[in-house]
Amino acid sequence: MRKILFLLLIIPTLVFSQKKDYTSYDKAVSYFNKGEVEKAKKNIEKCIQKNVDWEKPYQLLGKIYEEEGDIESAVENYYLGFEHKNPTDQLWWKKIGELYFENGMYPDAMYHFKKFVAFQSKEAAFYKKAIKHIQDCMFAISAMQNPVAFSPENMGENINSEMAEYLPFISADGKQFVITRKVEGEIDLQEDFFYSQKDESNNWQKVKKMSSINSPFNEGAISISADGRFLVFTACNRADSKGSCDLYLQLSEKEKAFNLESINSKSWDTQGCFSPDGKYLYFVSNRPGGYGAKDIWISEIGENGFGKPFNAGPIINTEYNEMSPFLHADNLTLYFASDGHIGLGGFDLFVSRRRDVSQDWGTPENMGYPINTHKVENSLIVGTNGKTAYYASDKGGYGLEDIFWFDLPKEKQANEISDLELEIITQKQGEEVILRNVQFSHNSFTLNENSFIELNSLITYLKKNTQIKIQIEGHTDNVGEEKENQILSENRAIAVYNYLTQNNITENRLSYKGFGEQKPLVPNETEKGRKVNRRTSFKIIQ
Repeated sequence: MRKILFLLLIIPTLVFSQKKDYTSYDKAVSYFNKGEVEKAKKNIEKCIQKNVDWEKPYQLLGKIYEEEGDIESAVENYYLGFEHKNPTDQLWWKKIGELYFENGMYPDAMYHFKKFVAFQSKEAAFYKKAIKHIQDCMFAISAMQNPVAFSPENMGENINSEMAEYLPFISADGKQFVITRKVEGEIDLQEDFFYSQKDESNNWQKVKKMSSINSPFNEGAISISADGRFLVFTACNRADSKGSCDLYLQLSEKEKAFNLESINSKSWDTQGCFSPDGKYLYFVSNRPGGYGAKDIWISEIGENGFGKPFNAGPIINTEYNEMSPFLHADNLTLYFASDGHIGLGGFDLFVSRRRDVSQDWGTPENMGYPINTHKVENSLIVGTNGKTAYYASDKGGYGLEDIFWFDLPKEKQANEISDLELEIITQKQGEEVILRNVQFSHNSFTLNENSFIELNSLITYLKKNTQIKIQIEGHTDNVGEEKENQILSENRAIAVYNYLTQNNITENRLSYKGFGEQKPLVPNETEKGRKVNRRTSFKIIQ
């Protein structure tokens, strides 16, 4: 398309001049279109020899050098071209500025963008974009002078192949890894899902095809809810599609995926991501009503299914493009890609935070150089430890794109999520969450010191989710007097209640109740069963 557009620009519009070698020029254009660049160069040289002041041969030669990656030669010829045409030609300042910017040559890019805006009124086309690029350049220069720690490592041949791998996903418990991979299709390359699980040594096994989802068409960008109940992915141009690409939901391996009609539009809808509490689905769409070309949208998941999508708002979205949202398991840290926020060029990776789930997202922060470069960075996901990140890159490996992992700089990390917090996340409101490591001595309601680690995890969760209220519950087996078991269970619930209030969890968010032996999880016929029934737990009641 770029070549076609360029040719439209270079079609002669002036009356033929005897001094201009149009025959050689037309041959150069023809050779350029066929990819025979050396022959094109020879004919351009003939044009210049006959008329050194003719701008079009220089412009074509600049285009050839640009595609070859010889930026300085490209700029040199573009200069010669626009100087012979009009040294104050505004668009050529913009053109050269963009060329430098796309190749990470920020001081040169900034110089040319400033030249461009000096000739433009604030209302003129491209003025606003040029101003943004000046800001991008200033940020990029500073970022490169202050690099963040970044040491990516290839995930190896169990995950990657000679084909392209991208759009990774990791389950909430960190035990399942899914990628999108280009594969040979019936006619051409297509996209399929592959998954891996950790072995006993905590290493990722060789990926396998997800046969229950893959089809002869394209599937990509998977997300699985933290409780494992929902699986959402993107598929394009299916018979039941509402737009070019739609989001599809699958409830189990045995059931067929279906179009999420309540969410999808006639536009491009893709890259779904569940919030860890299962209450929201974040996704990307270019539907009308947004702030830019592609925005991040949100659908609330209620008893009646997926609600009408609403825009994530102008703090996250810009007038350009936002992509690949990933909401970390802490429910407080959002990672995404954007070419609209100030960055180093192409798509950059950003992080936005909120103090608790009732708050709006804060101003996005650029992940910094060299995580971000002048090239495209996209599809970042982060494990439950808040530290280990995964992304796709073409910076060397087994194929065109590979999945890499790295440790995030401390200031870009999410909160580490404990096993208890993961269990809370996967529970519905009103379901019992067992405090498995909260321990008491026999017939005692004094907390064992080993209990404090798990209770501190609960405190951390409650402080991050300030709107949540819980009821603490005590349970016993059926050994002993029923009345005494009732009192013991209540006293153990009170002990947990007191520990939480002593650590700044307000009383109006807490209640407690003892059930004694009334609610066994399993029969009390064996010691193993009775051990299961002796428990302290809680329920989220609001």
